[in-house]
Amino acid sequence: MKKIVILASSNGTNFEVICKYFSKSSKISIIKLITDNKKAQVVERAKRLGIDYEIIDYGTFKSKKEYNDYLFNRLKDLDFDLMVLAGYMRILPGYIVRYYADKIINIHPSLLPKYPGLRSIERAYNNKEEYIGITIHYVEEEVDTGKIILQKKLKVDKNWDLEKLEEEIHKLEHQYYPQVIENLLSNSDEYS
Repeated sequence: MKKIVILASSNGTNFEVICKYFSKSSKISIIKLITDNKKAQVVERAKRLGIDYEIIDYGTFKSKKEYNDYLFNRLKDLDFDLMVLAGYMRILPGYIVRYYADKIINIHPSLLPKYPGLRSIERAYNNKEEYIGITIHYVEEEVDTGKIILQKKLKVDKNWDLEKLEEEIHKLEHQYYPQVIENLLSNSDEYS
């Protein structure tokens, strides 16, 4: 059985979609959710779905380094095949990324290298991009620069407001993120 740990910071829609996708799988299991935010809605989702979770509240640490060191030690206590970032709003330090090289993936709501970082959909919308989309990529030390696993784009309808555009991007995320995870863990060469 392949095992996944998911890191998330907020609402957790991607987390829930991934959990439901693999809920009946005999080959892939979500072993834990880790969140840095004690108020994150993702915790309620984990409770409802029966997924083990741990809150490592960033606000209780004296420094970013102290938080990251604690997170690293907790991760090393877990036996997993893939770390999935699903709306995790912290930048993993280089020593964690290097230790888990090629075992951490992220989903980003833009067609990287365009619009890395925060508010990507809003920035693309304000720039009146004709196409926007999602990028699923490996995590490297620099933000949103890792090797691309999959990109999917959609044509922006001129009648869409920002809220509608975000909704369409989330549909793409929910459709493709679980599939990519499954293919990576099934040793499929589809994304290699």
